[in-house]
Amino acid sequence: MIDIHCHIIPEIDDGPDTIEEALAMANIAENDGIETIVATPHFLEGLYQPTSYSILNRIKIFKDLLDINKINLKIISGTDLHISHKIVERIKSNEFLTINGTRYVLIEFPSQFLHEKVRELLKKMINNSFIPIISHPERNYLFQRSPNLLYDYIKDGALAQVTAMSITGDFGYEVKKIAKKMIVNRLVQIIASDAHSKEARPPILSKAFNVVSKILSPDEANDMVQTIPESVINGHKVYISPPEKVKNLFSLFAR
Repeated sequence: MIDIHCHIIPEIDDGPDTIEEALAMANIAENDGIETIVATPHFLEGLYQPTSYSILNRIKIFKDLLDINKINLKIISGTDLHISHKIVERIKSNEFLTINGTRYVLIEFPSQFLHEKVRELLKKMINNSFIPIISHPERNYLFQRSPNLLYDYIKDGALAQVTAMSITGDFGYEVKKIAKKMIVNRLVQIIASDAHSKEARPPILSKAFNVVSKILSPDEANDMVQTIPESVINGHKVYISPPEKVKNLFSLFAR
């Protein structure tokens, strides 16, 4: 399996505080069947602002530690970018890292945003040959209340990533229910861990894979943890099922 969203590099954001915890996370991932992780530290203006150089340098150091500790896990570069007005220009200037140097970019939304302004930014990215991957929409307040905003973005050419722990219910019943609806309606195409630690938020995909295998099918679950992520990290075109609008919004919030 391939995990395209993981905060595994120590001492760079709100991920692991120590090298020891980061190595423990790597062990967990390897034992879970994850072969490749995209290290995606946050870039959030005023809070987390790692440079591309510092991310790449820390990844190199961490990869050396994995080799020393005989952990068979491939680490590649990325960033968890909080969307901003100059995002296209900053990607082009190499201030922000795309996933493995490809045209795919992991994007995090604020809990409140203006739909048309954000849609304009995403279209600008797409028109400049970058493909935004919207991270964990099922945990975003506005997407929870208006999931069909996500439908518009996917139709425009974006992708979306659902968090494994949302699928398994670790973020609560409501988030699990919304995640399932987004999966059924093909509004999310990739499962990732968004791991931050070895205990509270570990890099585990297999449990979510098993759940989605029952919701959809084992083949479609495999697409979400292997086939599509592999296309992303290699910079290849991604083929997805057509998204569908959520029709009964009330049912999302009714127990």
